Amino acid sequence: MSGNSAVAHINLGAIKHNFNFARSIATDAKFMAIIKADAYGHGDFRVADALSNAEAFGVARLTEAVRLREAGIKTPITLLEGVLDQTELTIANELGLDLVVCADYQVELMSNAPTQGVWIKVDTGMHRLGIPPSDVPSSLARLKPHRLLGIMSHLADADAGEDAMIDAQLEEFDRVTRDIDAPSSLANSAGLLAHKRTHRHWIRPGLMLYGASPFVDLMPRLELKAAMTLTAPIIAIRQLTRGESVGYGSIWTARIDCRVATIALGYADGYPREASMNTPVLVNGQRRKLAGRVSMDMITVALDSGDVVNVGDRVELWGPNLPVEEIAGHAGTVPYTLLCGVSSRVPRHYID
Repeated sequence: MSGNSAVAHINLGAIKHNFNFARSIATDAKFMAIIKADAYGHGDFRVADALSNAEAFGVARLTEAVRLREAGIKTPITLLEGVLDQTELTIANELGLDLVVCADYQVELMSNAPTQGVWIKVDTGMHRLGIPPSDVPSSLARLKPHRLLGIMSHLADADAGEDAMIDAQLEEFDRVTRDIDAPSSLANSAGLLAHKRTHRHWIRPGLMLYGASPFVDLMPRLELKAAMTLTAPIIAIRQLTRGESVGYGSIWTARIDCRVATIALGYADGYPREASMNTPVLVNGQRRKLAGRVSMDMITVALDSGDVVNVGDRVELWGPNLPVEEIAGHAGTVPYTLLCGVSSRVPRHYID
């Protein structure tokens, strides 16, 4: 579990807390918990088991749904990207999956398929996936043999608080669905947290379930509990003389005589190579900074003169005491990429 390895400690209790907090915001809605991408790096079937009170789960691709069914998850599962071809459609039907229909070829695929639960996704401005608003009536007619679970769309700018775009999407969505007697769904994590007018019959929270903020300002939300704590061991402590450098490219040079700790974690584990020299690492509870470039298997951290540190001590890279949002800011990215990017060679250790 530990030894000479980075470990992602997953707090399932934190995920449950975050889900219950989401429910407290929209008490009358149903919830489709988004657990695609291996539950954003947290372990899909373990998270699904923890969130057994969700009305449904959302995944992106068929392989993710197959994995969940093989793990014994019986909760309704929705394929958010739908199916690509007849083979996928057959498997989806055998597994009892619900499908998002977001393109004309998918409507055509389903025209002769066995009855299945379907969501129609409308393109209201995101312009990635979705039925054009003008084609929704004909698509509904062609899908009439199937169980219409609802109409959904996806918010493009909710994470940035762009009210003009949100209002435009809402206006288009409400126009399209005005005469359709079916549930509707718009709000993702950002919509749920900051844009009450996007709440509909179903909410689709993702990132917030794992305790990270979905907003571009990268400010942690105090109501959420970080579910992942990424740790790794110190495997060497080196004494440097002023003027000596560390790592590839010699981009960090000691300004004074000091010690540097080498930690067994790198970009092969999912730690961002783009992390700046100001990126903090918690060493025995104290904030210290990266010294040198992130390499495949190791990072180095400059220690203070008074630090009592030993080989084998584990440091925290992000978690409850060091927000993943802060690390994302130093790497010029967002929490999504860090959490999803923790690689398969990092064991997950579950706590409830």
